[in-house]
Amino acid sequence: MILEGIYRASKEIYVNNDLQSYALCMQAVAQERPIIIARTLLHLAICINSLPPDFDHSRLSSIWNMEVTMQNYVSTVTSLVTSSDEQMMTLHGLEVLLLLALYHLNSASLRQSWLVVRRGLSLAHLMGFQRIIAQDDLNPPIPAISDAKSIWRHFVDIDRYLGLHLRLPFGADDYPLPADASPHLVHRSKLNYLTRQVAELDRDVSPQAYSAALALDEQLEFSMKEMPKDFWEVPNIPSTARSPESFATLERLMVQVWHFEMKLFIHLPYLLRAHLDNRYEYSKVTALQACRNILMRWFALRNASITQACCRFAELSVFIAAVTLTLDIVIELGTKDKVEVKKTKGTDFAMICRLIGEMEKLASASPRERIAARSAIVLKKILSSLDPSKQPSGKVRHTIPFFGTVELEFMKLPIRPVFDIDSDAGKLMNATATGQHLPVFSFIDNSLWPPAGEDEDQWDIVLFDGLEDRDTQGNWVF
Repeated sequence: MILEGIYRASKEIYVNNDLQSYALCMQAVAQERPIIIARTLLHLAICINSLPPDFDHSRLSSIWNMEVTMQNYVSTVTSLVTSSDEQMMTLHGLEVLLLLALYHLNSASLRQSWLVVRRGLSLAHLMGFQRIIAQDDLNPPIPAISDAKSIWRHFVDIDRYLGLHLRLPFGADDYPLPADASPHLVHRSKLNYLTRQVAELDRDVSPQAYSAALALDEQLEFSMKEMPKDFWEVPNIPSTARSPESFATLERLMVQVWHFEMKLFIHLPYLLRAHLDNRYEYSKVTALQACRNILMRWFALRNASITQACCRFAELSVFIAAVTLTLDIVIELGTKDKVEVKKTKGTDFAMICRLIGEMEKLASASPRERIAARSAIVLKKILSSLDPSKQPSGKVRHTIPFFGTVELEFMKLPIRPVFDIDSDAGKLMNATATGQHLPVFSFIDNSLWPPAGEDEDQWDIVLFDGLEDRDTQGNWVF
């Protein structure tokens, strides 16, 4: 629910001036200022991008191609409106940047979204939002002040989410909440506070640093117990729900997913080391249970046909959870008897196969389901290492989003290879333009994986074809 949830439109541009209709009158919008028109175009682009795969295109008779229309809306706003800092340094301008960041996030362009968010935060800093957010709410509230606080909180929330996933620095401090804030907002604020500490864990993955990870896990557990028990129930979302209450339910579900993903981030480096040291067994059990909780909530979202935007947001968490479960099965098969692994990991394997089937069905139904399509491809690549018929081919090298480069071989432990500057990827650093984009390379920290040797470098290089999260080797990499 973008209206009210992300921004508040004036009553004059609603159909029949009815705020409860949640419908904008395009004739009224056409009479507004360019910044309002731009905001509406991005609103429409997000809505088109979030339509379910089985949506009847004939209902939009004025749109001949939804994908092209959506991209035209975004490119028009980007080239004519967001390029002007003067227009962006207004409340409506920041709303435009916020919607643009959400569009890129739903399209799986996390780095593009991060750039937009950081620009929005920079402009908001210049406008003094960091001081406004620290002030108590007025009684009666001033709409402009309330809108400014809401915009700032949204930017900080997305910045924390993207910063942790992309391993990039955060752009703003924590923000206070009013005393009467909704429970899901309160818990999300606590998660934002812990995000900075979770991001520091990857810098030192060692037995000595494990105590810090356990301390963070304890804080996360404490914050979980502070919430009512029914807060953590997986809600049953009716497919016909269209109300603020349904929106609040979806928001609560997304905070649940973010909570369990935080728990996964805390324990993931130690899960990958559990087969080497039994002291990390708690991290393994905890991380795998968090993965299952994430997948359960994604299935609940997909059971309702009105949750596409939330599903896209959740699919990033689902992908990381599914890869973790898959890698755990690969590690188990490399260290334990096959019959034993079938008994203990059969349920996880069935859940992953169901997930791949659902994602492939979504990908075949709509080109907008990019995250689902790419996730299914990567998961099938990893699972292919379990196929006995692939055994003669030896090691297969994959670059997995959020996990880095890994070599997989039948019935053997996955290995993180040493980066070779003379490899094909290394040579591409000096390459010329590929297609319509210039090659962009990024240094990736690989400390997530246990090193194969004492002197092994903890970094890798990934090359991207532009900013749309596509690398030059055809893998899906952030």
